[in-house]
This record gives sequence, structure tokens and C-alpha cells, in this order.
Amino acid sequence: MNTMTRTAARLWCGGAAALKRLLNLLAALMLLLMMLLTTVDVLGRYLFNRPVVGASELIEIMLAAAIFLVLPTITWHREHVAVDLAEPYLPRLVRRLRDRLCHLFMTAGVAWMAMTVWKLAERAARYNSVTEYLAIPSAWAMYLIAASLWLTALTFLVLTLLGEPAEQTLAQHEPAQEAPAL
Repeated sequence: MNTMTRTAARLWCGGAAALKRLLNLLAALMLLLMMLLTTVDVLGRYLFNRPVVGASELIEIMLAAAIFLVLPTITWHREHVAVDLAEPYLPRLVRRLRDRLCHLFMTAGVAWMAMTVWKLAERAARYNSVTEYLAIPSAWAMYLIAASLWLTALTFLVLTLLGEPAEQTLAQHEPAQEAPAL
């Protein structure tokens, strides 16, 4: 790996680590708020006969936010569901080429989805589309989803250009220094 590629990989990894912490924190906050809102709604519904108005709307929005906020992190760590039936039989060079081609196709596919969702968000904003009970602008959630998809497409592009994150860390550290996976 040349010096320019190593520098780019280090810069990407540093910025990506900070962004990953922020996205994971926001997703965790969404999960915590969903849990608290569900608890208050259930207690209010069954103990006081007073459910939280719009709780289901808020939970739907927070669920979408939590899922899409962690999508770039899931992509970077390659934690998608995968079936590796032929993996042991493929040479390492073929696996690398296959992975880079898959990442390239995923970059294009996720970028297309991001553009589509962004256009839908713009249309929802133009028509002042809001949720049914709380009148929350639906474009907000769509813009968040589109931004997360753009980050995911960028992550796939970086994986295409630089290779696997594991290759980057193994090139910089000894295996004994790596933290064990949970």
C-alpha cells in the first residue's frame, strides 16, 4: 500500500471513528427514548386510562432513526447478514476482488436509494406533509434516512477504494495488540 493510500486510510479511520461514536450515541438515545415512551404509554394506558397521544408515531420515527443511524457503522464493520458457502474454497485474491466489486455495486445501489429518498423528502417538504396526530413534518425523518444512506454509500466507496478495515488495522498493528471481538 502506498503512502498516500495509508494517509487517506488513517484520516478516514480517525474521522469515521468520531462519526461512528456520534451515530451510535444518537441511535442509543433513540432506543432509550423509545423504551421510556413505551413504558409511560403502557402505564398511562392501563393504570390511568390515559395513553400518550401520538406515542406510536414517535416510536415509528425513532425506530427508523435508530436503524438508519447505525447503518454506516454496520457497513464499516461488515456486520450485514452474509452466507459464506464458498468462502473457504476461494483464493484470497479472488475474495478481495469479489469484495471490492460487491462494495462498488453497493455504493451505486445505496447512492441511488439515497437520491430517491432525498427526492421524496423534498416532495414531502414541498407539500408540507406531516404525521397524523402530532403534525411532525415527515420530511425530517426522510432527510435523516437519506443522509444516513449517503454516509453508507460513502462507507461502501471507501471500502471499495481502501479495502477491508481489518486489512488496514492489521497493517498498522500486531495481532496481539488487537482487542478480542465480543
